[in-house]
Amino acid sequence: MLHLPTLISLCFILNLFIAVFFFSVYRYKKQPCYFYFATACCSFITAIALIGLRDFIDFPLLTHFFAYVFIILSPLLVILGLIPQSQAPAIKVTPLYYASAMCCTLLLAVYLIDAGQIITSIITAVLFSYAAYLMIKTPSVAVVQQRLLIACFALHSVVMLLQVVLLVLLYSSQISQASLASGLQLLLVTHLFLTTASALILPFIKFANAESRLINLANHDPLTQLLNRRGFFRLCKKITKTAPLNSRVSLIMLDIDLFKQVNDQYGHETGDEAIKWIAQHINELFFELGVTARIGGEEFAIFLNQQNLAQARQLAQKLCSSINEYPFYFNGHSIALSVSAGVSSMLVRELDMQALLLQADKRLYLAKETGRNKVVTHDEKSLLAKAPSAII
Repeated sequence: MLHLPTLISLCFILNLFIAVFFFSVYRYKKQPCYFYFATACCSFITAIALIGLRDFIDFPLLTHFFAYVFIILSPLLVILGLIPQSQAPAIKVTPLYYASAMCCTLLLAVYLIDAGQIITSIITAVLFSYAAYLMIKTPSVAVVQQRLLIACFALHSVVMLLQVVLLVLLYSSQISQASLASGLQLLLVTHLFLTTASALILPFIKFANAESRLINLANHDPLTQLLNRRGFFRLCKKITKTAPLNSRVSLIMLDIDLFKQVNDQYGHETGDEAIKWIAQHINELFFELGVTARIGGEEFAIFLNQQNLAQARQLAQKLCSSINEYPFYFNGHSIALSVSAGVSSMLVRELDMQALLLQADKRLYLAKETGRNKVVTHDEKSLLAKAPSAII
């Protein structure tokens, strides 16, 4: 068996450092969750300190009642920190405070007997179960660490319930204290280990999620949630690295026809909504087929891996028809929108993304010059001779 005082001291020191770390992050980021996590660690180490004082002072109100209160407070504070990040159904925090106050009142009446420890263990088990549920409902990129934390919370709940069983047996005098001593000590060691492990895993998950959000912001257009120019080229480069050299890739460049008139006539808010509406059409058609991006004001790009020019043209035409089929409705206005498209294609072994984009852009220009609401796949200069004069 591990030397218990050494283990308790180690857990105390580790949680103290983690608390200081969370407080420093909170001071920098001003996000309440870090404050809750820091105070949860402080609550746990305060409980450890108060329990340790039982061998030195005879003041049960401090060493028993307040120790129980801080044990309960630790998972409660973790829950308050997790609620804003979770996608679980929203709950009102005020009833949670009232329930906690009622539990403290109940503890005040029984803290001098074993029932106080039993009630504390039951409440703690319920709180850790709910914390595990919140983590299950919290999206995270650190999947392995998230599962470990869920396991820690769930096991913590089980440990607390096992402690309730042993204490009930002890309280009902069905078994001697000596017989249960090793079992209770093992549960205490497990409790300390799980609490400290949870405190170590939690910051990793938080920072992994924060980094993922920053990467997402750097690579996505905030209006449409499609990739931006930077994210588009990065993902296309990654895809083509593993594509067969003899396969073809294609690129569709789209531009909303007469978009300036929409902005001038209906306002920029309507213009933004029109861009989002077009982006939804693009996403619905190409969600599983290609890489979609907004690379300019009203310009979009679609990269199609292992699709030849004819296949890309067919998809572009389908998109144009879909957009042109129904008007865009916003603020009581019915606005007919259309798009023009230029399509280019290359073999992977000859691929130059800038050249592919430039070729598609030239064909997009031809589409707009020769009547709009159409798809162009060849550099047909003869089309310009037939084109009516038009302003793009």
